[in-house]
Amino acid sequence: MTIRAHAILVSLLLSCFCPGARAEESPSPSPRDINLASVHAADCDRIRDYQGQANFMVRPGLLADKAGRVVRIAAESCIIPPGNPVEFPLVTLGSGKDYEALAVSFASAQDIHDALVFIGLTPGHGVDAETLRFWPRGDRVAMTFHGTVTGSSLTNAIPTGRLVIDTRTGKSLPENGFVFIGSEWVNATGSDTGKVYSADAFSPGAIVSLYNERASVLDVPRRASQSEVYSYQVPNPAYPLPTNALIEITFEPYFKDSRPHSSEFTLLVAPVSSSNATDLAYTLQDRQGNSANTNRTLAGLLATLDRFSGADQEAFVTFLPDEATTIASLQKLARLLDSLDTEHGIRVEAPPAGHPYFRAFLPNEKHRKRENRPTQAAELFLETTTGITTGTLVLVDSEWQGDDSTPTFHETRLPIPTPDKLVPALTSKEEAPAVVLIFVPASLKYGALRQFIAPLLQRKTILYVFNLPI
Repeated sequence: MTIRAHAILVSLLLSCFCPGARAEESPSPSPRDINLASVHAADCDRIRDYQGQANFMVRPGLLADKAGRVVRIAAESCIIPPGNPVEFPLVTLGSGKDYEALAVSFASAQDIHDALVFIGLTPGHGVDAETLRFWPRGDRVAMTFHGTVTGSSLTNAIPTGRLVIDTRTGKSLPENGFVFIGSEWVNATGSDTGKVYSADAFSPGAIVSLYNERASVLDVPRRASQSEVYSYQVPNPAYPLPTNALIEITFEPYFKDSRPHSSEFTLLVAPVSSSNATDLAYTLQDRQGNSANTNRTLAGLLATLDRFSGADQEAFVTFLPDEATTIASLQKLARLLDSLDTEHGIRVEAPPAGHPYFRAFLPNEKHRKRENRPTQAAELFLETTTGITTGTLVLVDSEWQGDDSTPTFHETRLPIPTPDKLVPALTSKEEAPAVVLIFVPASLKYGALRQFIAPLLQRKTILYVFNLPI
């Protein structure tokens, strides 16, 4: 919000709560100033009409109805030139992102968050690659635009997805709601102290985002990085928004029934017996520790997962292999999880502490060759003799000479007899590599690998595991 607009809003609120106060005169009010005045008048009416009623929450620009399970906010429509990207259906007044938003909210992001909780919705968390969370999580919310201005070209009750087209498909975005991730409470900057609500305090000021924005209040219910979708999502010419019009936007539970639409499981995988390392048993365990599948075969697992995933079901699954599982089996399991980890399949969660992410077992085979790697990586070779696992760390330097098309590589080989020697050896180089490629026998047990690389997991080193050639 600009300083001038903020001053106008404050003076308007003062005139509502303090009848003796007068708003400062504005010689030529902008459309936003006029809209703010209209919202202020509506706020005063709502305070009068709903004051003391426990089923209603009234905040500036917002009315929440707990019994009806709906949140209504006042907003101003934005005009995005045809073909320009849409990144946000809704932003805060101070975001400065009007040029790539469908609307600007006259309610704060924090008030919208509180109102969604007030009507019974629960926030989850956003996507955060650093903590290996690649799916937004939280209750699903339906967001609808409503035209409230005479002569507006916006018809009533337009689902948000219909207002945006994906140029890759020529179709509007799915009308399957948004995920209530809840923005983050972060430390204030400058002279301020304490915590602030990120969506209100910092750029991009997103209340609703069309890409996975962890600081937004509401996110799309799919994996959609900004780089993947930017410029492909544009305004739908079939539903043009009016210019700087005062409109209403509603938020309601996407699912109207009372049954759960999200499940949480741990997938336990272990060899059937100590003498048979290749035949695996699959157990899908719920939060109470009960098994959801009686048939422990792969077919039984897939049939059970099918019951808990789909268009109106989300299954969040934590992968936990047994220590006796071989690396060869883990790589097969990783390929299976990769095929299931989709919007209409399951959502693989971050691994428990001390375990690598399953995609560590899906390396790019081209990166076996040093000249094919996009970044310089260290190499760790593990072997087990008489039950004891030891390693050799190879630090690689490259040197380009003349017009050579490939560099010359120089090695420094360091013996790693025990895991505690691993990090000191890795950091002996001035710039320790952020990526370590691990080469192991296919028969190596997961427990031996996990124990040896534990120091690297604590450092959040990027790891990829390759089978050693037989």
